Amino acid sequence: MSIPTNCIGFARASPKGLTGVRLLIDEAIPRHDLFASFGDVETFPGRKLDRARLKSADALIIRSVTRVDAALLDGSRVRFVGTATTGLDHIDTDYLSRQRIHLAAAVGSNCRGVAEYVLAAILQLCRRWGGAPAGKTLGIIGRGRIGSLLAEWAAVSGLKVLACDPPLAQTGESGLVQFDRLAAEADIVSLHVPLTDAGPHATRNMVDAAWLAHLQPGAWLINTSRGQVVDEKALGAALRAARLGAAVLDVWQNEPTPDPHLVAAATIATPHIAGYTVESKLRAAEMLAAALAGWASQITPVASDARAPRMPPAAPSRNSITVPPGMQYMAAVSHVLNHAVGLLTTDLAFRDMVADRDPPAFDALRTRCANRREFTAFSVDSPLPPETCEILKRLGFDVAARA
Repeated sequence: MSIPTNCIGFARASPKGLTGVRLLIDEAIPRHDLFASFGDVETFPGRKLDRARLKSADALIIRSVTRVDAALLDGSRVRFVGTATTGLDHIDTDYLSRQRIHLAAAVGSNCRGVAEYVLAAILQLCRRWGGAPAGKTLGIIGRGRIGSLLAEWAAVSGLKVLACDPPLAQTGESGLVQFDRLAAEADIVSLHVPLTDAGPHATRNMVDAAWLAHLQPGAWLINTSRGQVVDEKALGAALRAARLGAAVLDVWQNEPTPDPHLVAAATIATPHIAGYTVESKLRAAEMLAAALAGWASQITPVASDARAPRMPPAAPSRNSITVPPGMQYMAAVSHVLNHAVGLLTTDLAFRDMVADRDPPAFDALRTRCANRREFTAFSVDSPLPPETCEILKRLGFDVAARA
């Protein structure tokens, strides 16, 4: 079968006698109405899906909090799994392939949200220590969709950008540097790699003591990929020894119970919300509904009439950000980005949650962040100099230059 360009897929055996799709979908995924035309829809809490609920399900729509493997699916009738994520480390893809279960992923749905988070964090760190992005070098590990967008925006913000991506370099892609050069020159390193265990470029515990020793003393590290990419003990030791100047961490090895010592040592800490925007979740839902439509059309005449409805355009934004008088250039840009992302307020709430040692609060805090909008949903109504307006416009904000 043909696979949508925003998804990946495995071939599957067609169920016999199917008269409609029975669908289980994570309750945190929006727009359940996009899936209603395929058959019966039932929701479930992402961390609490068990085999009993899968007895009559043909399709499963999940997020990263649900582990999908033989322990969950053996003996079930599930033949379609859709994940509202780009990463697949929570899915046993080999098992799905052997069982001929179709797999779809919302590849790229969250890239804008993650890039917005990282840029907001960089400017916040610059502002905190009285520096400016101009003259600093950002090293991006992984130049996929997110890394490429971040590189574009970072250059607009005055940062010099280096990118390292060994698997991509093997394809002959130009413009990439070896890690040794990136480590020697980067003031800031941002990780945008998948979690992998096999091959010469496996990323699990990629950031270990030896990796950290290659970085410039005082470098800043940002991780919005997966917690397991980082050896957290080594990172904590580097922070305590002031080998690193700062760490911005959005992902953790033991979610939803992150190491409280590492949370305390991090400069900015958040509960896996970098790409968690209204727009990214809607994009993911629409992409998976389209993939489900393609799959369903091949298994039953009833389902073949179903078509994934197009998501209507977002309502015009009414979100407005005001910049305090007298705030100039990058300070103003940082203020706007931090307001849009909610970086510092989320950091404070997360630290309180970890201090209370309350694992359910991890997901509760993520839910509280679920209404975060992307930059394109904001207008800036303060009088700002032209250069400040220009960079905000390049990032997607609605802003007009006024004297």
